[in-house]
Amino acid sequence: MSRRSLFLQLFGPQVLILLASMTLVALYAWHTGWKVRREERLQVMYAQAELAALVVFQDDGAPKPLDEIERFCRAVRAAEGIRVTVLDSAGHVLVETDAIAGELASHADRPEIREALRAGRGFADRYSATLNKHLFYAARAISRHGRTVGVVRVALPHTALVHDLAQASHGIWLLMVVTSAGAALLSYVVALRVVRPVAAMRASVARIGAGELETRLSLPHLPPLAELAHSINQTTDRLQDELRALAQERNLRERILASMTEGVLATDVRNRVVVINAAACRQLNLGDRQVVGLAVYEWLRRADLLALLDAAADSVVERELLDPAAPETALWARVTPLRDAADVRIGTLVVLNDISHVRRLERVRQEFVANVSHELRTPITAIIGFAETLLEGKVRPDPATSERFLTIIRRQAGQLQSIITDLLLLSRLEDQRGAVSLELTPLAGLVGNAIESSQMQAQAQQVEVRMTIPPAMRVLAHAGLLEQALGNLIQNAIQYGGSGGRVEVSAEELPGHAGVRVQVRDFGPGIAPEHLDRIFERFYRVDKGRSRHQGGTGLGLSIVKHVAQIHQGSVAVASELGKGSVFSIWLPAVEARAEMLPVEPRMHAHARE
Repeated sequence: MSRRSLFLQLFGPQVLILLASMTLVALYAWHTGWKVRREERLQVMYAQAELAALVVFQDDGAPKPLDEIERFCRAVRAAEGIRVTVLDSAGHVLVETDAIAGELASHADRPEIREALRAGRGFADRYSATLNKHLFYAARAISRHGRTVGVVRVALPHTALVHDLAQASHGIWLLMVVTSAGAALLSYVVALRVVRPVAAMRASVARIGAGELETRLSLPHLPPLAELAHSINQTTDRLQDELRALAQERNLRERILASMTEGVLATDVRNRVVVINAAACRQLNLGDRQVVGLAVYEWLRRADLLALLDAAADSVVERELLDPAAPETALWARVTPLRDAADVRIGTLVVLNDISHVRRLERVRQEFVANVSHELRTPITAIIGFAETLLEGKVRPDPATSERFLTIIRRQAGQLQSIITDLLLLSRLEDQRGAVSLELTPLAGLVGNAIESSQMQAQAQQVEVRMTIPPAMRVLAHAGLLEQALGNLIQNAIQYGGSGGRVEVSAEELPGHAGVRVQVRDFGPGIAPEHLDRIFERFYRVDKGRSRHQGGTGLGLSIVKHVAQIHQGSVAVASELGKGSVFSIWLPAVEARAEMLPVEPRMHAHARE
């Protein structure tokens, strides 16, 4: 509603009421004036008829000569502008100023004549058939010596009475016009005084309704409007506080849902999505698709989850969900019906937990048990077999054969000892109950020690080991653990790089103080891509038969990974078939400080498995 419209709605009715009131007053004044004016005129006409009767009738009641009466009546007609009629007691016209008396019929039936003959005087406001005009009549009966001798009637045109009244009403009309104009002007001023603050209040309320809750209404001078504006301001304050609280609550809820690793999906009674968090979108492979407001049947293609939604109408349902399209993905779904305070179901809540890592851990544990059993079974079987052969005495081996049997038993026992030692080392590395002391150590010295420990293996394989490390480069590390990890990588590179090849060990400081990266490169056959993700797992072997034959425990790279992790670093591998492999250890910058495990590293290396 515009300000102009509001002004018209407020000022318009006032003007209409004013005009209607003034019209009623004018009509009443006109009617009252008409009655008063008519009564005054009637008394005058009665007096005129009385005076005319004194002239036209003699004392004995006989009328004077008709020509004398006619002259008198015409003189009165000319002077006063009134019609004069003289009648005898029977109602016959003796003299008529506006018509020929002899041609007129008896006037005894005229209402004013009848009233005059009955009561002495009479009047009528009627149409004259003789003159064809509306006249106002006044008749006076003439009595002499107790008897009626005639009637004198005077008549005045109705328009003359109206004209007289109009002339007398000019002042009244002028006063009414002035009064109406003044009242209209006052109403206009009052309307503006109300409309302006109301329009301002309306504009402010419109801004508040549009969301500008900081807007406040100014207080008008009119007390009622000021109270209304104050009430609106108080309501806006409360509304702003409530909306702010709701916004904070909504933001907190959204942040909580967004930070949850569990997927949350809530629907209403029609299975339309009300809330869904990022974890649920990720677990259900929705991507960027917006599903809030849509029924789950429109977008969800998981028949197992849809079945759970149907089954959870009255009770809580829990089940593991497996995606045929992604066999490695497993979800644990808990579907709960939502109810209000009156225990009426209002929707459904679905909580999804990604248990894929649990299943992977179970698989890794199973593989670990199988692998460690397999790794231990071979040397134990060999030791038991050769020992039983020697003890039972069924075969009398010569000294050379006995020495060969004992050598095999010692080698297999050493393999068992290496496996157990490495398992214990891994266990101690994974223990998080202490801290490893770190110190600034020259990296070139650590690498040189690791290369020196591998020198005999390198000479046997005819492999050249090269080191390209700046002498001034230092790392914050536990020297024993890091030297062992580097030794494992160098021995793996020597072992799998092929005879007559070379191994390169290099290091570089990453830009932006991102840390130090140490690389061990070989130029052997490389590693197939399908093995790269699992090569740092315990007992994982790329070539199981060849690795075990070369004496590896299958734990060397796992030890490297754990040593890097307790230094808050990481390991990585890049390989291409036929071109070799590059193993990298990333260590944080010298400024980094981290809590480490209190272990005493055992300084020996093992081959990559």
